[in-house]
Amino acid sequence: MVHESKNDLSELKVMITELKQEIKNDIKKEISSMLKTNEKISEKTSEKTSEKLRLELQELRRELQELQQDNKDSEKCFDNRFEAAFNCMLEKIEEHIQENASKLSTFADQLEDVKLAALEDGYRRNNIRIEGLPENRESPNPVKFVAELFSKIIGEDFKSDAEIAAAYRIWGLNISKNRTFIVCFEKLQLKLNVMSLLREKQEIMFENNLIHIFPDFSPSTATKRASFYNIKQHLRRADIRYSLLYPAKLKVEIQGKHYIFTSREKNQCLQDGTVNFVSWNVKGLNYELKRKKNILSPDRSKR
Repeated sequence: MVHESKNDLSELKVMITELKQEIKNDIKKEISSMLKTNEKISEKTSEKTSEKLRLELQELRRELQELQQDNKDSEKCFDNRFEAAFNCMLEKIEEHIQENASKLSTFADQLEDVKLAALEDGYRRNNIRIEGLPENRESPNPVKFVAELFSKIIGEDFKSDAEIAAAYRIWGLNISKNRTFIVCFEKLQLKLNVMSLLREKQEIMFENNLIHIFPDFSPSTATKRASFYNIKQHLRRADIRYSLLYPAKLKVEIQGKHYIFTSREKNQCLQDGTVNFVSWNVKGLNYELKRKKNILSPDRSKR
């Protein structure tokens, strides 16, 4: 009996062992199946994820290419605009440089003319010129002739021909006109004294010919001073004191005040050959002319 019980127990152990083994095998199979299923799922998920990532990567690459192209277009547009603006600025600078160069060249020429005129005026500073003197009256001794002429005009204040260094005629452009007569004094002060005495004379006549005596200047300075001729005529009619300063400045005395105008203002002073003093914009000047009944227009002066 005991022996049978032992056999049954051994069989039971064997059965339990086998059952355990079967359970283990079943568990292994189940785990293996689950792993395979998980692998399949992972593979599918990985494929989907990879595809999605690949598409996203392609989209990013496309956007990056578009950005790069836009950047190139922007750089090209900026370069074009910058080049156009730079060329425009460069052209303006070149024009400005050329304009300034032209102005500097003109200014240099004018300055050179002024220097030459000043040098020539300095060379002529002891000279006076006589216009309207009949021809061949000075022969054979021009210096003695001029000394006698000044003695007649000025009187005893001019005493000797020793004050005159030279006297001669010069050729002009108008051959039908009496040539200009030049008188050169030994000293500048002698010339200034003679000119001061001559200013007191209203008109200077020689052999029934009206002659004019002026300081001798270079052609450039003489032209500038001549621009005040009409103005001086009106001032003289109005009995207004004036004088010409070197090189070409008109000094006017009104009510005890002095006003100075340069020859560059002649266009403001002259209108169709008449004098417009109002344009000088000097307080009191126009009033003084009206008070002295000075007429601004020659046509009105005849009324």
